[in-house]
This record gives sequence, structure tokens and C-alpha cells, in this order.
Amino acid sequence: MSTSHTGITEQVLTYRPPHPPVKEFEPATDRAFFADPEKKSLLAAAQKVRNLTPYIGTELVGIQISQLTDAQKDELALLVAERGVVFFRDQDITLDQQYELTKHYGIQDRDPNQVDPRHVTILGRNSDIRAYADFGGEYHSDHSFEANPPAYTMLRMIKTPDSGGDTIFTSQTALFDKLSPTFQNLFEGLHGVHSSEHVFVNSVNGGNKPFRPPVRREHPLIRTHPVTKLKSLFYNPTFVIHIAELKGQESIHTLGFLREHLHAADDLTVRWKWEPGSVAFWDNRVVVHRAIPGGYDPSTREGKRTAIYGEKPFFDPSGETLSQRIQRLGGETAKGEVVKLHFNSPQV
Repeated sequence: MSTSHTGITEQVLTYRPPHPPVKEFEPATDRAFFADPEKKSLLAAAQKVRNLTPYIGTELVGIQISQLTDAQKDELALLVAERGVVFFRDQDITLDQQYELTKHYGIQDRDPNQVDPRHVTILGRNSDIRAYADFGGEYHSDHSFEANPPAYTMLRMIKTPDSGGDTIFTSQTALFDKLSPTFQNLFEGLHGVHSSEHVFVNSVNGGNKPFRPPVRREHPLIRTHPVTKLKSLFYNPTFVIHIAELKGQESIHTLGFLREHLHAADDLTVRWKWEPGSVAFWDNRVVVHRAIPGGYDPSTREGKRTAIYGEKPFFDPSGETLSQRIQRLGGETAKGEVVKLHFNSPQV
């Protein structure tokens, strides 16, 4: 299972991370609030807009993100908030330009194992994802155990294998929407315990030097997106080890159900085939993803990931489910899933 680790060794007991845990803070206003709700400037610049699935994933064809105006950057944030992940191909953006684009959206975060303070280098994997203590192929949202888990996240691939190395993205907004009202009401009052302890132990035992110590934090199991106001699961099988309000076996069975619910969500998922120069820009708050390892030479896959700190996860009971939003806007939940999730922008 993903939360298993390789043991409390002498290396683990004696290692002292150089940096303290990241303290909670209030980030700047989400850039999506500054966007034109119709996203006219961004969408007009695209040769084609492809909604890859009804629930998640849009590809913008013919746009170079290195050339986006500030208005288009804000509209991109809104599109990502609404569609979960937006894809681009054949991008000419450099690493320095990627840093600058990321900075437009907020303060860049740093993974506890991130060597370069500004980006994570994503490499290929050829490990056995079914092996004990191997969670390289498990669904996750990036380091959700932090006080301010990442929000907007960008991955730009430099090199990719001819086949293999795809990434799957799944909408946690849709995952919550597909639960029965009984389960929705139950889960709205629960909190997941997110831990980085197993990652820390495995990292140290693997010869790495994490920058921060392991932490545990509770976040709402159901969170509200600050922009769309939609309710979403905030489940993470890589880092959630317990449900705070439940007893031991209750929690084990609940987490088992949630993992099964996630892995059965082919209809709420998009699978992206990478090419050199491809970019994915997703909302880590409401999307989980997993890379598909194995079957290719890991040295042929490399990418650069940048992200920003998001708000502390919160739950607002006045928010809506996706079906409630569709119905309120006059759509049909059975066939009207691709909808405009417009919101009323505050005065900023």
C-alpha cells in the first residue's frame, strides 16, 4: 500500500532536515478572479478548443503560453479552475519563462525533496508499482500534507518515450458529485489526516536528503474551490492515512472505498499522451493524477514541474455540487456536463 515505508533505520533516526515545516499563510487573491468570465481573449487566440472529456481536460491548440498577455494568463487560471487541467502541445517556453509564468499566479512552492528551489525535475520510472512501499504510480495531489498545498501546477515535458509515460488526471469535483447524497452528507463532516512520514522515511533510506521534516495535518475531506464554489473530494491515497472522526476499522474501510471509487472513475478521467514540448497546467486542489510507469526506458522521460502555494483547504456548506450547478444553469446532468461554471467576480 502507498503509505507503507521501508523502516525506521539508523539513517532516519540521525537525519536532521535543514529547513522547518512551512507555516500556514494567506496567499494573494486567486488570479482567476481577475479573469473575464467568458475568457474571450484566451479562447479567441486558440486555433481550436478541444474538450477531451465531458468532465475534465481541455486542449488549446495554436497558443504559445510564452506569449500570453496578463489578461490571457488570468483567463487560463479560470479555465483550469473550471476544467481541472488544460493541455498544450509544441510549446517553445523556456525554463526561465516557465518560472515567470508561474510567478504570475502566486508564490512558488517547494516540495520537501525538491533540489532546485524553483522546480521539480520529473523523471521516468520503471519500478514495480505493485511492490511493497512503492507508490510511484499511485494517484495523488502533490504534497497535500502541507498547510498550503499547491494550487495551479504546471508540467512541461522536455523529452518523452515513443510509447508509455502517460499521465492520468481525474476530477475530484466529479468524484464527489457521483457519490450518493447520503455519502456526500457524511463525508462533508470529515477530515483526512495527511502525512508525509512514509515519504520522508523512504526518501532518507533511499539516500536522499529531504529539506523539511515529516508532518501530519488535517484537511477537510470535502473542500470548496475558492473560485468556482464547487464542492470536491480532497482525497489523496498517497498521503491520507486516516479519517480523523472515525475509529480505526471505520477509517480503513472508508479509505478503501474512496480508493476504489477513484480507481473506478474512468468516466471522470483524462489520459494525456506526452510529446516533447507538451505542457499540462492543472488545479492541484481538485484534481488527482498518476503517471503510468513501466514498459519504457526511464531515461527517455524528463519534465519540469512548477507550482504555487494555494489557500488552506476549507469547506463551505453553501457551495454546490457539479450536478446542482448544471441544473441551476439549465443543463441536464446526464448529458450537459460540459458547462460554463461562471462565478460572480468580487471587486478587486
